Amino acid sequence: MTYTAVCNETGGMIDDATVYRLGQDNFRFVGGSEYDGIWLKELAERNDFRVWVKPSTEQLQNVAVQGPESRELLKKIVWTPPTQTSFEDLKWFRFTVGRIGAYDGIPIVVSRTGYTGELGYEVWCHPSDGPAVWDAIWDAGEEHGLTPLGLEALDILRIESGLIFAGYEFDDQVDPFEAGVGFAVDLKTEDDFVGREALEGRKEHPQRRLVGLALTGNETAGHGDPVYVGRRKVGVVTSGTRSPVLKKNVALARVAVQYADLDTALDVGKLDGLQKRIPATVVRFPFYDPEKTRPRS
Repeated sequence: MTYTAVCNETGGMIDDATVYRLGQDNFRFVGGSEYDGIWLKELAERNDFRVWVKPSTEQLQNVAVQGPESRELLKKIVWTPPTQTSFEDLKWFRFTVGRIGAYDGIPIVVSRTGYTGELGYEVWCHPSDGPAVWDAIWDAGEEHGLTPLGLEALDILRIESGLIFAGYEFDDQVDPFEAGVGFAVDLKTEDDFVGREALEGRKEHPQRRLVGLALTGNETAGHGDPVYVGRRKVGVVTSGTRSPVLKKNVALARVAVQYADLDTALDVGKLDGLQKRIPATVVRFPFYDPEKTRPRS
């Protein structure tokens, strides 16, 4: 498995995705945009690639199990055959094929991935098996205090963990380096790829950088709020939240590189951006577990 940034010819991000290698010439591309499949087909046709691109959204259900006790929970119900990596030996960004309960249980794929910044897994199955997989996980999680997680809570977790979101931290005008995922672009490889030349230029001459902000006071920053130094607009807030763990307001912002250094004092504009300001300071992010020790644990 690998995490990758999907870019157009000018270096702008179309999407970010996880790619599973299921076989020698068989891959599963998991992204967040319906356009991904269209773009892959267009790319294949334009380059005369001998490849078949097939949507599988309707054949897959995903149940995420996230948190420090997720391994203990799932190891009680995930069975893996001797030919597959055992569940307990599964490393970060790796997957295994197994079943629920025993050799004759519901077929599943378990990947050690997630969108929370915690140790976690995603359990993939056919949609018709989704309710039964959910019930098995729910029953196994009772003694661990398992609770459902909604999208608003998930948004807080991913901001605390510095995880990007399409339409917020990036779009087709923002490159991976500006979006904070430059590590997902392999410019050291000799292989060519879409947008390589543009990305080499953008990396060499960066204009903006994604930074973390710690805000003063009780008001949160929101997507699209301008960021100022004096009367000069130097950036924009991409995501903001009140962190219940850190007990303060934090935000991700894309700012001019001249103002991206740690401890730089900035202001987040409210109303018209000039009548009301929230003092902010550039801080290290991810805000929570910056070394990613938890998902790697």
